Amino acid sequence: MTWISVALMILGISRPAAPEISPVGYFDNVRSTRSEEPHCYGWSLDLWRHKDRLFGLLDHHDGLCGDPPCEAVAEITLEPKTRRLTFSAFGLPFTGSLRRNEIVGTLGRERVRLIRNNERTALSTFQTLDGWCRFWGGVPRCKRVSELCDSLGVAAPFGSS
Repeated sequence: MTWISVALMILGISRPAAPEISPVGYFDNVRSTRSEEPHCYGWSLDLWRHKDRLFGLLDHHDGLCGDPPCEAVAEITLEPKTRRLTFSAFGLPFTGSLRRNEIVGTLGRERVRLIRNNERTALSTFQTLDGWCRFWGGVPRCKRVSELCDSLGVAAPFGSS
C-alpha cells in the first residue's frame, strides 16, 4: 500500500472507483454537403468495453445532418490476435478488422473505412454500464438498446425498440 493510499484511508477519503466500462473508440466516415441545409452521409460506430465484452452503437447518416438512426450492434466479436471484428446492425453483417486508428471491412455489400476520432472519444462520460443503458435506453432514435442491455445483465428502463 502506498503512502497516498494510507493517507486517504486515514482521512476517510476513498479513491474514485475505476470505470466499469471504458471507451474503445469512436470511428466514422461521415461526410456532409456544403449547403444551407447540410446533409450527412456515411457511418459512425461508438465502441465500449465491459469486462471482456465489446458493445456499441452504429449510426447511419443518410439525410439531413442531426440525429441519425442508430442501432445497438449485435453479435459482436473481436479476435484478440488477428483483430478481426464482426457484428451486425441495421440487418447488415460487418466483417473486417479493428486497427489502431481505423476499422476497415464490409458492411453488407459496402466496403467501409471508419477513421478513429479522438475528440469524440474524449466526450464519452459513461462510467457504469447501468448509466450507459439508462441514457441510451431513453434515446428513441437508437434501436435494440434494451436487448443489448438485457444481454449484458442490465435492464434499460425506457424500453427502446
